[in-house]
Amino acid sequence: MAAFSRILLPTDFSDFSNQAMDQALDWAAHFGAELHLLHVVTVHNYDPFNPDMGFPEVNIAGSLQETAERQMEQIAALSPDEGPAVTKEIRTGFSPWNEIVAVAAERDTDLIIMATHGRKGLEKLFLGSTAEKVLEHTPCPVLLLRPDQQSTMGKPSEIESIILPTDFSEAAGDAAPLAFELAQSCLSRLILFHCVEQDVPPPYYAAGITSIFELNDQVLSVAREHLAKLIPDSLADDLDHDFVIREGRSAHELVQFAGESGADLIVMATHGYSGLEQALLGSTTDRVVRNAPCPVLVVRSKA
Repeated sequence: MAAFSRILLPTDFSDFSNQAMDQALDWAAHFGAELHLLHVVTVHNYDPFNPDMGFPEVNIAGSLQETAERQMEQIAALSPDEGPAVTKEIRTGFSPWNEIVAVAAERDTDLIIMATHGRKGLEKLFLGSTAEKVLEHTPCPVLLLRPDQQSTMGKPSEIESIILPTDFSEAAGDAAPLAFELAQSCLSRLILFHCVEQDVPPPYYAAGITSIFELNDQVLSVAREHLAKLIPDSLADDLDHDFVIREGRSAHELVQFAGESGADLIVMATHGYSGLEQALLGSTTDRVVRNAPCPVLVVRSKA
């Protein structure tokens, strides 16, 4: 079994979050983990350390707390009697992501499961989201579920194929151990994916060469050798695996291949960039999370 013993499910009581409860219960049951439900009550300008920035005389805090407790009980009731252990917590804070990250660290959480709205375009670029902030600061892997994925994602035991993308960097390698462990635990086929982003120079077009693989026939063999080296010798004979090498833009090719192959899960690393660099340049992980046809399990790189 993979090393998930403490799973955290943040919820804002939206339909998206409530749907993620089923997946969280399945993951907790499969790995024998405890499931911790968290809701964060936030009120504009609330500051517990500054009386001048607190709640007004009307008991907004109490009202929100009572409402949250009722809703928390409702979603907790979805847990079957013989299912995994489920605990509940309601916190008040400045922003949800701060509290999610704090609780994950305090409870030594192994996995966060989050529903994300999956917004695209300018709204996503400038407004950001709770999920993005959690990814930037998370102390543990995060499984992201978009609304269009939740109804089709099966239980961990039903995951037939997992994609592990890599650019052979140290950062990308941080996701490999978890991908290997999940493939073994779920009895899944692991597909190690690499995309060659080198373009063919325009002068070669006249000769009819449009692929880097035609220009350098060693690219495929070298890439395959590097992929093979990622698999520990102890797993080489027992792990059901395959290698896929493509050329183009990594995020686009990965998303396209995931759709073509009917992959059930992508496990990949992120550097956890933040600020202007992330907003203007984006990242392969960010693009994959927004567009992948299946859930993405993100491991924040230590590199």
